[in-house]
Amino acid sequence: MTIAIIVFAGLAGGAVGSFAGVVATRGLRASLGGRSHCDACQRPLAWYELVPFLSFIALRGRCRTCGGRIGWPPFVWEVTGGAVGIAIALAIALTAGHTEP
Repeated sequence: MTIAIIVFAGLAGGAVGSFAGVVATRGLRASLGGRSHCDACQRPLAWYELVPFLSFIALRGRCRTCGGRIGWPPFVWEVTGGAVGIAIALAIALTAGHTEP
């Protein structure tokens, strides 16, 4: 298994985890429609502010415009999803070489 596949699985899992976090929070209080936005200033987030893991780290957990804090739960959802994505990719790789008679 190559590093590229592991990175892709981690990013894909992070994106799924991020979406799961949106469903868990927004789904209970509002519709899933509409763009992601800063909770403090309501500014819609650009695509490059939505990259799992990297955006949170690059922005140091703050909004690019108003400097408002971005909570830890979205980052935790992304990390959890990324870990699950990598675990699934590794499980597939480990079982792919072993076939039943």
